[in-house]
Amino acid sequence: MSKNFKDLATRAKAEWSEETRAVYEATSVSFDAELASRVELGALLAAARKAQDLTQPALSSVTGIQQAEISRIERGIGNPTADTLSRLAAALGQKITLTPVR
Repeated sequence: MSKNFKDLATRAKAEWSEETRAVYEATSVSFDAELASRVELGALLAAARKAQDLTQPALSSVTGIQQAEISRIERGIGNPTADTLSRLAAALGQKITLTPVR
């Protein structure tokens, strides 16, 4: 009997109802879009920081946001609050805008 997660998940999914499978698929699409948005946000933040010739520790010093949190956001694995994003944007001379989903 295999003990790796992928095999266990595949066996579990085989027993799902069609409704459960549909919910899973819809949720997966939403989750993947959320992850892509975080990665895009992180790349934009890193580019703005580098354009200002700032290091993460320097940005941390200016904003009071821990360098580790800035790193997580830039790598797309952080989940920053609106306040955190506002402080980072202000320190970088940027403005936060909402755009329609493509």
